[in-house]
Amino acid sequence: MGDLAGRVVIITGARRGLGRDFAKLFAADGAHVVLADIQDASAATQAASETGPRCIAVQTDVTDRASVDALMAATLAEFGRLDVLINNAALWREPESYGILDCPLDVWNATWAVNLTGVLNCYQAAVPLMREGGFGRIINVSSTASATGSNSYGLSKCALELMTSGMAREVGKDAITVNSIVPGICAFSGAKGQLPGFDQILARIPLGRVGSSQDLYAAMAYLCSDAAGWVTGENMVLDGGLSTR
Repeated sequence: MGDLAGRVVIITGARRGLGRDFAKLFAADGAHVVLADIQDASAATQAASETGPRCIAVQTDVTDRASVDALMAATLAEFGRLDVLINNAALWREPESYGILDCPLDVWNATWAVNLTGVLNCYQAAVPLMREGGFGRIINVSSTASATGSNSYGLSKCALELMTSGMAREVGKDAITVNSIVPGICAFSGAKGQLPGFDQILARIPLGRVGSSQDLYAAMAYLCSDAAGWVTGENMVLDGGLSTR
């Protein structure tokens, strides 16, 4: 999409899975991508760079504000600005194994540290850069697990969607939009081997298939475009129609 050519995009949790795919897709549409991950994302960065303009990797712990500040500094040093932030980093520690009553405190704290505090750190560090540039697009990656309050992961994603609305209200005056995408089951994760009742869920999806990285990226590319300049505070459900009533 032409609106992305030359844009500078940070993607957290970009070493593998959806983040890695998103980096390649943004690069293929002409964006410079900064792949941020707590582990070395060099291989994913090379793959993204092969599809488009120069991309860089910055090892980042989103739960550590100093690490996030260093990410922003590296982005400015390399590209001179920041246009788009994709808050994709998330922690899923077998949420189906724990309810709320039996959730170990270390799992609870780690989940909220990555899924909420990590987003907060990146948001607070990115907004001043976007204000300076007079343009900004922030997309938080949620999950349809937000519809349940039965585990720490789903609860954190529910809070993320509420947080998206609050962020959108406070930075709209700065020409910055904030939205979330809310994916259902996606093929990237090998969900069939991880999600109890996968076959039964698949049978209830009106479109008859799991989602792909491209499906999710198409929505994100729209939200990053000039055409979506009046769209903010939205939680866009992308689940093949599973949640329709």
